[in-house]
Formats: sequence, C-alpha cells, structure tokens
Amino acid sequence: MSKSCESSFAEAFREPLAVANLMNDFPHSWCIAGGWAIDLFVNRISRLHKDVDIAVWRSDQLALRTYLVKQGWTLEKAINGQLLPWIDGEFLELPVHTIWCRNAHAQPNFIEILFNECNEQHFLFRRELSITHSREDAIVPLKPVPILAPEIVLLYKAKNASNQKNQSDFEVALPHLNNVQRTWLKTALSKVHPEHEWIDKL
Repeated sequence: MSKSCESSFAEAFREPLAVANLMNDFPHSWCIAGGWAIDLFVNRISRLHKDVDIAVWRSDQLALRTYLVKQGWTLEKAINGQLLPWIDGEFLELPVHTIWCRNAHAQPNFIEILFNECNEQHFLFRRELSITHSREDAIVPLKPVPILAPEIVLLYKAKNASNQKNQSDFEVALPHLNNVQRTWLKTALSKVHPEHEWIDKL
C-alpha cells in the first residue's frame, strides 16, 4: 500500500483504528463487529456509522472489564432497555450480551462491547446455539484491524433486514463473500429465518 493509500485508509477508518490502538495490549481475542466490520471487509466506507462495536468471547469478559476500567472507561450492562452498572467481578451470563463503554477523554468516547458465545472449537450463534462456526475462522485477522467474519455479522443483522443500514451492509458485502461464506450464511438463515429475503440472493 502506497503512503497516499495508507493515509487515505487511516483517515477513512480513523475510529476503528483508534479502537484497535486501544485494544492493542489486550491479551485475548477481540475484533471489530457490526457495520464497521463490513466496511473493513470490503476496504471502503459504504455508509455512516453511529459507533464502533467490539466483539469478545464471553469467557474473556472479566479480563476485558479490568483492561478498560484501568484506562478510564465506565462500563454499563444493557438489560431490557436499561443501563446498569457492571460491578467488579460480576460475570455476565446470557441473555446479557451488550456493554456500553464511555470515556470522555478518549476518541471515540463511546464503544459498544458485544459478547460472543463459544466452546473450545466453535463460535456459537447466541440466538440459536445449534448454529456454529469454526472458532478459528470466526475472527478474520485483517491488518491492522481484526473483524468478526462477515457472514456472522450478516446473520446477526438479518433479524432486522428492513433496517436500511442492515440491508445496505448485506448488499455491500454480498459480492465479496466467497462460496464457503455464502453457503454458511444461507444454511444458518434457513434455520433461523427460513423465509428470509436474503436466502435467494445467496
């Protein structure tokens, strides 16, 4: 990548790159999720993004909490539309899976943490635990920012396909999905959303 391309990339992806810098010393797996993951996957900005989502394995949550609190972040758990303090040492189980993080002195000053389920070998889809994905391949090690596999990102987004941003993310990612990714997503959608409009497009 030329210096001008590197500069353009750094400017376009400023927020996820800042989050990557924040997570640089975290000693466990993590990745960018949500719409930013799709744009990093296709290597271009396709739409505006409200915030940056980070996915981590649920099993690493306490290490993550300690890591972020030490850097000045305030963490709250999202439960039934309410934000509640995440107490030191409290291990969060399903259905809790979202943490709001704020730090007035950071940029960006807000990030959202999403817990992903797993066992030793597989990612487990939170909404239907029988849907699995190779744990090794669930995180795509893009440089300099790892992302949640786009087919997994889209499976989460499929629940609300009428949302313009989710539909846009699907359309942007679709031409870049390989046959393995398409087949996995189609199979998963057929199980959780058997009448989904995206199935025929895959």
